Amino acid sequence: MDRRGWSFVSAILAGSALAGCAGTAQNGNLQVKMLAATSETPSNVAVNLSVGGKNGEPITGLTPESFRIFEDGKLVPEDRAKRMLLDVKAAEAYFTVLLIDLSGPVVESQDFPELVRQVGDFMRALRETHTLTVSVFDGRDDLRTILEPDEDNTKAALDRLRRYRPEDRKGNLNGAVIKGLAILDRQLAKSTAAHKNSNLVVFTDRGDEAAKVPAEETEVALDKTPADVYVIGVGPGIKRPELGKIARTDAFYSTDLKELGTGFTHLSQHLAVAAEGHYLLSYCSPKRKGEHELQIEISTEKDHGVLTHRYTADGFTKGCSASHAPSFAKKEPEKPADDGDGKAAGDDGEKTAAKSAPARGKPSVAKEAAAEEVEPEAPSPKATRAAASDDDVAPRPAKRAGNRKQQSKSDKEATEE
Repeated sequence: MDRRGWSFVSAILAGSALAGCAGTAQNGNLQVKMLAATSETPSNVAVNLSVGGKNGEPITGLTPESFRIFEDGKLVPEDRAKRMLLDVKAAEAYFTVLLIDLSGPVVESQDFPELVRQVGDFMRALRETHTLTVSVFDGRDDLRTILEPDEDNTKAALDRLRRYRPEDRKGNLNGAVIKGLAILDRQLAKSTAAHKNSNLVVFTDRGDEAAKVPAEETEVALDKTPADVYVIGVGPGIKRPELGKIARTDAFYSTDLKELGTGFTHLSQHLAVAAEGHYLLSYCSPKRKGEHELQIEISTEKDHGVLTHRYTADGFTKGCSASHAPSFAKKEPEKPADDGDGKAAGDDGEKTAAKSAPARGKPSVAKEAAAEEVEPEAPSPKATRAAASDDDVAPRPAKRAGNRKQQSKSDKEATEE
């Protein structure tokens, strides 16, 4: 059996082992990182941050009561500064397009129900944190979208997948990749979030059979995209050297269809973790002028962590509401990209994912913090400062270095063979 596992699985295991060894030095404290921050009149301060455990695992389920605010070393009680946890989608946006090749023999195989099940699990794993589009393709020019980005009915989407039968058995993989990247370009251009991340995930049990779109044209599109591109190639007919040129970020290959679950499950977990443990804390500062040091202390039952940030309160006055959408969530959308056919990316008619991502303008409020009737005090001595490097945060999709636009070493070797 020819097989190549996800490289990020090995990296996460190695990182966890190292983090475990360093646990004593970290004193079990939380890893906290600033993602974005803003201060604006009347007196709003908002901080987008990530919280991870000592091994980098995301810390989820924190409430407003988990956060204490200090300004210039003094505790700011809730009755002096209302605070809320806002919907993090006001600051961050994750877009993922899943393309499923249904032109090959997997459609008639006994493993097709398992493919449907894995696609369902993939949808459910990402729907809460990602704007997810799922499309199928065969040898025709257009994608057939089974789950639109603003649709929540995964059962209906899976029914469409089960009923789908290919009309052209020569899969147009290269054309589908270009169409999928165009959808992502359009979604990114319309998003007003401060931080945007995009992923293209391609499943195939073969490769490009249609030869409608030259490989060189696909490579140009891949060179231009900011998206992470993953390939799940499972089946006895996979063209690994060809797929390696598409998988700019990572790939899972296996000639055994029984390994469908491994490919989909590990990747969905990997992508889901990237958006977990993130929070958007908003509060009304009592300061009215000058520069100040903000410290946010995050506490769980066992651990602590502190994030430090300097902000300016010049012009601050009364009338603040902690539910106010931060200014970094109000950027003007960019002009949608062109998909090469003279149309805005994703404007391919009803057959493709033509709908834009759902509006993310106003964040929904999670909860209000309870009042703290305590005297001002300094942050806990057990607390540690925010992590200083990207390595000190929860696991996220593998970042592509300078050689991201080339085949991986293993795929080059396969080509030479």
